[in-house]
Amino acid sequence: MPDELAQMREALAVAQQQNEVLSTFVALSEAAATTDDLTALARHVGGVLRRSIPNLLAVYFTRQDECWVAEVVSDAVPPDFMALLRAGLPLDTPFLAQTVAARTPQVFDHWNAAEQGMPHAEQFQAAGVAPFFQRNQPAALLVVGLVGQPVWTAQQRQLFTAACQALYSAQQRKALAQERRHALEAFMDLTEAIGTETDPLRLAERARELLQAFMPGWVTGYYEWGGELWRARLTDEPDPDLRAALLAGVPSAPSFDAAIEVRGPVFFNHWNARESVVTRSRVYSAAAFVPYFREGQPAAMFVVASPDVSEWKPEEEAVFRAIGRSLGLALERAWQTQALEQRTRELQRSNRELKAANEELEAFAYSASHDLRTPVRHVKGFVSMIRRALTRGEPDKAERALQVVEGAADQMSAMIDAMLALSRSTVQPLTHAVINLGVLVDHARKGVEYEVQDRQIEWRVESLPQVMGDAATLQQVLINLLSNAVKFTRPREQAVIEIGTQVGDEAWTVWVRDNGVGFDPAYAARLFGPFQRLHRYSEFEGTGIGLATVRRIILRHGGRIWADSVLGEGTTFSFTLPHVRPLEQGGSDPS
Repeated sequence: MPDELAQMREALAVAQQQNEVLSTFVALSEAAATTDDLTALARHVGGVLRRSIPNLLAVYFTRQDECWVAEVVSDAVPPDFMALLRAGLPLDTPFLAQTVAARTPQVFDHWNAAEQGMPHAEQFQAAGVAPFFQRNQPAALLVVGLVGQPVWTAQQRQLFTAACQALYSAQQRKALAQERRHALEAFMDLTEAIGTETDPLRLAERARELLQAFMPGWVTGYYEWGGELWRARLTDEPDPDLRAALLAGVPSAPSFDAAIEVRGPVFFNHWNARESVVTRSRVYSAAAFVPYFREGQPAAMFVVASPDVSEWKPEEEAVFRAIGRSLGLALERAWQTQALEQRTRELQRSNRELKAANEELEAFAYSASHDLRTPVRHVKGFVSMIRRALTRGEPDKAERALQVVEGAADQMSAMIDAMLALSRSTVQPLTHAVINLGVLVDHARKGVEYEVQDRQIEWRVESLPQVMGDAATLQQVLINLLSNAVKFTRPREQAVIEIGTQVGDEAWTVWVRDNGVGFDPAYAARLFGPFQRLHRYSEFEGTGIGLATVRRIILRHGGRIWADSVLGEGTTFSFTLPHVRPLEQGGSDPS
């Protein structure tokens, strides 16, 4: 009978202990459900534990620089020990460092303050530590100590575990709320940051900046599909050789293909970059890819990877999804804007070509009625003079008149040839390719050598780039401009002709400058019209067609041409050549 009574008392004690543990767990869970403020909850947890374990003292630490600094301390902690805790414990304090390394709560029996390098803590003989992490980094610790008790009881361990679970639950809920808030903030921040930007590369740069703010240490890349290769337009890759390889382009790989197949973001844990992208890639542990489609076809890819993190966390996934989605909407808008701008440019170019054609038609009509009629009148008038001179037996007069007739015929022939050249410049097919501008200038200089003769001309030619254009027609442009420079520097004892370029975001600007007679800038608008002359024929020969032909060729290249001049000092002719074909980008006519 006494044995049975003892067993009943023991069972009752166990039940009471379990009930106390359960009650404590319920109280802690209720507290955890009402707040995500870990500091406030830690203060409450310390009080609950102390009611169940009177000889327990609790401290809640947060990491500040290289120390664990006490934020919440039980009231019964002695002042000297309180000062030590407030000043901060080193990160390498043995039992704290051991817990952080284990990443799970730890209990320590027979705890020794001297071994831990903690003065004023001799009253504690057992301890427990629970670590808390943010973004995979240690952020806080709950530390408890037992006064005058070297070994934890099973019930005390259960109570400590319940306290840890309550704090972990609150931390997870807080992390989930932060994840949602971060995702919303990331989406809104990127949407606000990009504003009305329509340059895909700048959009990707803003996405990268925002991603690095939310996920520091991750490496980003923005790729565009070139038909056979994914070429990095933007990459944070620090290795110069690998960076060069990514910029040059890599073939489609399983990671890219997976994102394209699901038409959305894909996430990889324990990712192997060398197997997935490029063999000489450095080791990355986690990665994600989000594809973007243009007119239903793969067009771009936003990529992020980490050399340190091996598994994605929910909050990181949420941020990447939000930023990727916002970037996708921005790219879609940018591509639509580009398509609209392209159609607008094509319409503007068509209008300019139509305007130029109408001007040329008017010029032809004017030429037929005026310019060509002038030498015809000369021929008719001097033929009559020749007839009279022959009738009178005056061969010398007839000879002089014949010379005038020949000159008029030559002028008329030159004008007809110029008109045909202008007409051909309108319909001649253009073959766009990358061409060496320096070679074209050398050929153009040789083409005008017969005009130079014994004159003193100083040629100043800069180092010239490769440009996009049709070699045959651009050769004609340069010959015309250099011929003009040679002709209008004729009065100069020392002529100077300069040729150079300037690179812009969308086009090269090519210029030809001389120190010739120049012209009145007020008449610059007339300069490129057919049969328009700003000098008398007796001063400078010409048909008035050359610059009109030059203008027509440059317009067909999608560029523009203009002239700056000071009367008596010289003239600079400038024209632009877009970096891309005129089918993709047009120029604008000078005004």
